[in-house]
Amino acid sequence: MSDFVSWTKIKDKHILKKVNKLSGEEKIKNFASTLGFGTAGMRGKMVMGSGGINEVTVSRLAMATAKYMLSHKKTTAVVCYDTRHNSKTFAHIFANILSNNNILVYLFKKYAPTPLCVFATKYKKADFGIMITASHNKREFNGIKIVGSTGIQIDNAEQEEISAYFNELDEVENYNSTYKLRPKNIVWLGDEILKEYLKGDTDTTKKTLKIVYTPLNGTGLKAVTSILKANNFHYNIPSRQKHRDPDFSTCPYPNPEFIEAFEESLKAAKKVDADLIVATDPDADRMGAMVKTGKTYKKLSGNEVGYIFLQYLIDNYKNENSFVVTSVVSSPLVEEICKQNNVTLYKTLTGFKSLGEKAHLEKQKGGEPLLIFEESCGYVVRKNTYDKEGIFATLMLCQIAQWLKDKNSSLARYLTEIYSRYGYMCTLGDSVIYDGIDSLKRMNDVVESLRKKPIKKIGEYKIEKTIDYLYDDTGVDKQNFIEYFAGPLRFIIRPSGTEPKLKIYLFYRDTNSVRADEIANNTLNEIKKILNER
Repeated sequence: MSDFVSWTKIKDKHILKKVNKLSGEEKIKNFASTLGFGTAGMRGKMVMGSGGINEVTVSRLAMATAKYMLSHKKTTAVVCYDTRHNSKTFAHIFANILSNNNILVYLFKKYAPTPLCVFATKYKKADFGIMITASHNKREFNGIKIVGSTGIQIDNAEQEEISAYFNELDEVENYNSTYKLRPKNIVWLGDEILKEYLKGDTDTTKKTLKIVYTPLNGTGLKAVTSILKANNFHYNIPSRQKHRDPDFSTCPYPNPEFIEAFEESLKAAKKVDADLIVATDPDADRMGAMVKTGKTYKKLSGNEVGYIFLQYLIDNYKNENSFVVTSVVSSPLVEEICKQNNVTLYKTLTGFKSLGEKAHLEKQKGGEPLLIFEESCGYVVRKNTYDKEGIFATLMLCQIAQWLKDKNSSLARYLTEIYSRYGYMCTLGDSVIYDGIDSLKRMNDVVESLRKKPIKKIGEYKIEKTIDYLYDDTGVDKQNFIEYFAGPLRFIIRPSGTEPKLKIYLFYRDTNSVRADEIANNTLNEIKKILNER
């Protein structure tokens, strides 16, 4: 870990000026830890210091990546970036360092979605794809995600080796030796990649579906509208969310998992009497939706969109080799749907690194992925794709909605039919967030307290069984979270991999949806109370 004094030796006057402007409190906070590389990437607040993501720490990761690539004779990389503050700067730093280490870099001319970066990596047969993005996080954050040649996030062995190189580097010395580098071996990528990405069957028959789409001021606009136009769909876009806004002024938390992200698009939907509202997050790998129900609109959970996709794909595309991959924190109702339709289901740890790896492995064995999804609005509905992509998920949801509308039905009614067939399940998600310098320690201390002093009862429900994914034999890789079982109630408590917060995933099954929702919400509040008191 570097300290403030070492950073005062930075030679770049532009960066040094920012370092010297830090307040006493910022010096302590920003240098209290080192922002590390893990789970195929790096994510943090854009602040000066070893604990933030900035020109210095990005340069360190770029050099570590270059060292790893050279040691494994990997010679090509795609570099792409989103609409956030500093994303273009970070992308050019990465490109400059890689290119000056004799690595051929395909660099996007303009910001582009994560799915396009993944596609370009495979299309150009590059060894790595580097995406500068903080996905759905708030404006203060940025990040770096790395995928391999298959389009799947790099595996644990690759991540650990890059991390080892990262830890060996002195970030100040590295920055001083690299900040003046200029591009050396760059090939620029433009709209030709998007055209290749969007190639495929199109349906230009008349469409009557009324759509409101929002890119949430991110990268999805061109790709999503292009594919909707190619399929003859008509749409409206909230004017305030149409173009790039790195401050996300209309949506401070641009995450389509949450209804707050739909505030602007909901206004637009009411004006045009839209059937469907769709939102992609700023890097367009996640997709969320609201559907018209009578005179109001209902927010679909990530799980509910998953049910809709799953039932539609089973009815129209299932074959004897079909399989589904989802995560252990996604709805248990998926198990019932797959069971009743004789579809093989694989469950993995959270994150599309695990989901993609499993789908790719089973594909190599002769299986055919029908759907890959997890509850956090991540979906893969196309063949030969292993990382979530909100662009084609948007298209498929619109296609299903139009198909239903042609039958005088709707997505809301289709979901009701699914619940009637398999049973209703309320799925809720929330978090307990920790602040301050010791926030990560406090979060981890709470998790350890759950092991030492287990929860024995929630409301009227006695905990009948727990699974500790860090210590128990679960059939999946070890991870630090705990699952609880209590009759019709199941819930999971899991530390976030990128932020100091404990995530809660709750599932409650009942024949009565109103009762289920009420009990589930009360139970969620009780769980949060327990965690806050630990």
